[in-house]
Amino acid sequence: MQSPFRRGAAAPMTMLSLPVKTPMDFMSCEKQSTTAFEKDVDLGPLVRCRHLLVQSYSDKKTAPSVRGERLRAYLRELDAVAPRFDAAIARTGRKHLCLAWRDAGPFSLRRTYTSLSSERAVALFALAVEETRAAAEEDRREPDGIRRACAALCDAAGFLRASASEGGDKASGGGDRLKHVSGACMAAFEVLVLAQALECYFELAVAGGKPLALCAKVAQQVGMDYDRVQGYMATAPDMDKAWMVHAQAKAAYFRGDACLRSAKVLREKGDGDGVGEAIARLRQGVESLDVAKGALWKVAGPVRDATKRLRKEIETDLAAAERDNCRIYYARVPSAAALAELPGLPQPLVRPTAVEKILPQGPETDVSAAGEQKAS
Repeated sequence: MQSPFRRGAAAPMTMLSLPVKTPMDFMSCEKQSTTAFEKDVDLGPLVRCRHLLVQSYSDKKTAPSVRGERLRAYLRELDAVAPRFDAAIARTGRKHLCLAWRDAGPFSLRRTYTSLSSERAVALFALAVEETRAAAEEDRREPDGIRRACAALCDAAGFLRASASEGGDKASGGGDRLKHVSGACMAAFEVLVLAQALECYFELAVAGGKPLALCAKVAQQVGMDYDRVQGYMATAPDMDKAWMVHAQAKAAYFRGDACLRSAKVLREKGDGDGVGEAIARLRQGVESLDVAKGALWKVAGPVRDATKRLRKEIETDLAAAERDNCRIYYARVPSAAALAELPGLPQPLVRPTAVEKILPQGPETDVSAAGEQKAS
C-alpha cells in the first residue's frame, strides 16, 4: 500500500479544525469610561493582555501558534487576578467588567461575560480551536509533522475537557449564547479531535512499516471512533452537517482500509486456509465504501482522492483473490453476516493532555515577543 512519505505521494486526508471564537475589546457593563480598569493594579495587566489578544485576531495573517501563545498568557492573567477580581472591580467604582466574544460567520452572535469562570471556559475553547488549526496546517507528509499534529490534537482535547469542566454549559446559557460552547458540543468535538489524533497515529504506523495486523487494528479503531463522532454530533446542538458528513466518510474509509489489511494478512499465510475469509473481507470493504458513497462525494478533495485509491486497491486485491480461489484453493467464501467484527485496539493510544501540563503556572512573559519568536 502507498505510504504517505513516498516521493510524489498524494497529500494526506483533510482534517477539521474547530469553529473560531473571536475575542472583542473589554468594556464597562455600564457603558461608561473604562479608564479605571486600565489604571487598576490588578485589572490593568488583564486589560492589556486581552488587547494584545484582540489585535492578534484582527490580523487574519496571524499564525495559530501566536494566537495560542497570547491565549495562554491571557489565561494566566485570568488565573492570577481571580482571587482579587471582585475587590478590583469594587475599587474602580463599577459593578462589572464585561468580556465579549463573537462567533465566526456573517450572522455571528456576540456573548458578553462577567463571570471569570465563564470567561475562562470560552478562552479554553478558543485555545482548543487554535490547536486544531495548527494541526490542520501541519505538513503530514513527514513524520515530524504528523507527530506535531497528533500532539496538538491531544492538547486540543485537553482544553475542551477543561472548558467543559470549567462551566461550558453555564457559559453557553441565554438566548444570545455563543454557538458550540455547550457541554454536548464540546464532548462531540473532543471525540472528533481524538479520532483525528488516532488517524495521525495510523499514518505513523503505516509509514514506520508496522505489521499489517497492527495497522488493521488501528484503522478499525479509527473507523469506530469516527462512528462515535457521528453519534455525538447527532445529539449536539448547532452542529454543521458538513462535519457529520466528514465523519461518515472517514469512518467508511478506515473500515475499508481495515478490511483490506486484514485480507492481506489472511492471504499472506499462503496455505489457502484464509482465502475464503479474505475474499469476504474485501467484499465487505467495498460495501463499506458503497454505503457511504453519498458522503464521500461531499467531502474535501483529498478525502475523495484517497477513497478512490483505496477502492481501486481493494478491487484489485479482490479480483486476484477470487481468481486464485477459482484456480487453486476452491475455498468456501463466508457471507458478510457470518464474519465477526474486526477487532479494534484493546486500549486507547491517544488521550486528552492534562491541562496542567500545557498551561504551566508561572510569571508572565512578553507575549508579543514570545509569539513573534515562535512564529519565526
